[in-house]
Amino acid sequence: MKTFSNAGFLIILICSICLGYGCTKGRQKMKPPDIKMITPENIHGVIAPDDDHIWLTGNYGTIFHSSDGGDSWIQQESGIKESILIDGVFLDTQTGWVVGINGIVLHTSDGGTTWARQETGTTRHLFGIFFADRNHGWAVGEWSTIIHTSNGGKTWQPQSEESDKIYNNVFFIDAKTGWVIGERGVILHTSDGGTTWHATRPKEFERIDLEDELTRPRPSLFGICFTDRNNGWICGIDGTMLRTTDGGGTWTVLPAQTDLALYTIFLRDGRGWAVGDKGVYLMSIDGGNTWQVQQEVIKTKFPFRDVCFSSAQKGWIGGAGGTVVHTTDGGSAWQFYSGLSYAMDFFEMPKALEFKGMVTE
Repeated sequence: MKTFSNAGFLIILICSICLGYGCTKGRQKMKPPDIKMITPENIHGVIAPDDDHIWLTGNYGTIFHSSDGGDSWIQQESGIKESILIDGVFLDTQTGWVVGINGIVLHTSDGGTTWARQETGTTRHLFGIFFADRNHGWAVGEWSTIIHTSNGGKTWQPQSEESDKIYNNVFFIDAKTGWVIGERGVILHTSDGGTTWHATRPKEFERIDLEDELTRPRPSLFGICFTDRNNGWICGIDGTMLRTTDGGGTWTVLPAQTDLALYTIFLRDGRGWAVGDKGVYLMSIDGGNTWQVQQEVIKTKFPFRDVCFSSAQKGWIGGAGGTVVHTTDGGSAWQFYSGLSYAMDFFEMPKALEFKGMVTE
């Protein structure tokens, strides 16, 4: 009872100080929070085929679009209110696809003014999608799902047998050459458009036997990006980052710069960016050879799920809690377009409540 009384007294005292602080004439008043929100829903995918056109995908079938570089946003009707839309790809400002849980693939040919569901033949959750051109596309997901289309998604066909593994992402250089990555260090490669897939792994992922594998499980992999036929990068759990310079023939584990999960990696024009859990943000300025965590550059602890650069200078990051941030200088500085930052004024302690230290005479 004494503890409760003391706590109650403290709350009343703080409230009294706050009222006095806010209402005393001539004193500084607390500003109402200025929180910009495009959407409060978690953002999973960011797609930017050019500097002006950006799409965001997320929970409850969320799709938002900007056609003016992020100055204004409109919600597009996906028709999938009960689903989570996770990943997407646009070939230009008109033609795109997004994927989500329960085997959902949506397609637009008018910039998202209308979205139509395509029949995929699966109800498995889909986590990644890639189109090499207007006809050839792949989507991957749980239970080792790989589905493929050769006619722009009018029909989809399976390219794998079911097994208890999750495939998280897919990337193709052209209609023949591609990779799939997933949990427990899965890296699959095809050179015939997915008719056959071959597993590969870096030496660091090799295990002696089952006991060794259970003791040292291979890391799950989430993001993949190639800049050309030879040079590629993969990121994953526990800050895992891999690189290949021979088209995936061999993979090298890069030194870990963080122990947080990295969900997406993106490279272009000699620079690279990777994002992940608790707002972690890494950047490379030497073509992906080395990476550094950018501390306090984006002031949030919400997980980042996706990063996309439409040009060398302009890029977008999306994440939990409707977080959307934008850069116009290649990733050195970022501006919040949606979501909470711990640098916002209303997170600061009012001066009347700041602890000044013990007063001594």
